[in-house]
Amino acid sequence: MKTRLEPTDPLAPPPGHPRFPLFDSMRALAAISILVVHAAIFTDGYGPTWYGRFVAHLDIGVPFFFLLSAFLLYRPFVATRVLGAPATPLGTYARRRFVRVLPAYWLALTVAAIVPGMAGAFSGNWWVYYGLLQNYPIYTADVDCTGLAAYRCALPPTWTLAIEVGFYAVLPLFALAMNSIARRWRGRSWLTPELLAVAAISAASVLIQSFPPSTEPRVWLFFSPLGRGWWFAVGLALAAVSVWLQQQEVTPRWVRWVGDRAGTMVVAAAALYAFACLVMLDPFPSLAAPAFTSQLAYVSQYVLFGLIAALVAMPAVFGGRGLYRRALGHPVLAWLGLISYGIFLWQFPVLILLIDHTSLLELWPRGAFPVLVIATFAGSVVCAALSYYGLERPLMRRIRRRPPKGEGEARASGSLDPSLGSGNATTG
Repeated sequence: MKTRLEPTDPLAPPPGHPRFPLFDSMRALAAISILVVHAAIFTDGYGPTWYGRFVAHLDIGVPFFFLLSAFLLYRPFVATRVLGAPATPLGTYARRRFVRVLPAYWLALTVAAIVPGMAGAFSGNWWVYYGLLQNYPIYTADVDCTGLAAYRCALPPTWTLAIEVGFYAVLPLFALAMNSIARRWRGRSWLTPELLAVAAISAASVLIQSFPPSTEPRVWLFFSPLGRGWWFAVGLALAAVSVWLQQQEVTPRWVRWVGDRAGTMVVAAAALYAFACLVMLDPFPSLAAPAFTSQLAYVSQYVLFGLIAALVAMPAVFGGRGLYRRALGHPVLAWLGLISYGIFLWQFPVLILLIDHTSLLELWPRGAFPVLVIATFAGSVVCAALSYYGLERPLMRRIRRRPPKGEGEARASGSLDPSLGSGNATTG
């Protein structure tokens, strides 16, 4: 698998920075896990069956998305400051984030409002949905998007996308603050203030998640980058440590252990997920009922799922080998990662279309859940591929065709240690 891309390739990281290709497949798995849990909502797929408890929280894909975004976007900031890698101008960063997220989102939102006719986008609050402002209490709803009706309002999963966009906006400010702290830091290692900042973000995030978002103004903080800061913080920490390792003359023993024991870390992550599903959560949640026995269970799951995401992602950062690399390096999974943003966007329009306008579930009443999963996945992949090749890739190539002045010369000096992996600077 190639690790060096042309600057106009939509997968190319900022010039002079490495690429982490295993993250593409990880993103695909995250998008698919979210699709499965959404299909389960409408078929009682996480009801009283042997697999129900494990399906109920496959929305664990969300912390993976946040971790990957934080790592891939923050690492170039740190590498620029610490290693002297080429800097990406703020305007370029903003344009790339805009092109990566909004055009495809606007397309999916508009089509979903027409077919299958999901509510919200053509209402008086159209600007809220097109502006990804639905997490914030700044409008009065003129359509019913509460309770179960929320699943038919605009694109329901994009509450996470609104958080992502908020993170994109504050990340340069965080990087600027860390630059200032690093200049004044008198300690032996620049990594220490990075990890202290990550710890502070994590603690604030857990505190915010400890209170249910039932009253204002706590709800907007609950669904903010800081409110989900623990999941972002894991990615920030891995990004800083990844850059720190490039400064080391000898690879630390623990890094070699992570690379050699990638399978062990995945097994540990799976065991923690099983523990959460079998012990922490309500055994038989439903469409209208939460899958938590208490707020403490919710917060425990929030922390645990961030840890699980870290265990799975670390080998991809620090040179995981063996079956781990072969599995995540599979070309089909890598291609699904390429179009995973579209899978995330289109899964609900396809899902609602299948439920409301076909007899799919009536034909297979006993196998409604797997049938709906397969059909939704197939339809979402088709829509995602059309979106990617027809809209996303052309726009991303166009925005990358003319790199800012100085990037071309700096690219030649951007060689990095291949043993630390290589990866994708665009997120989905």
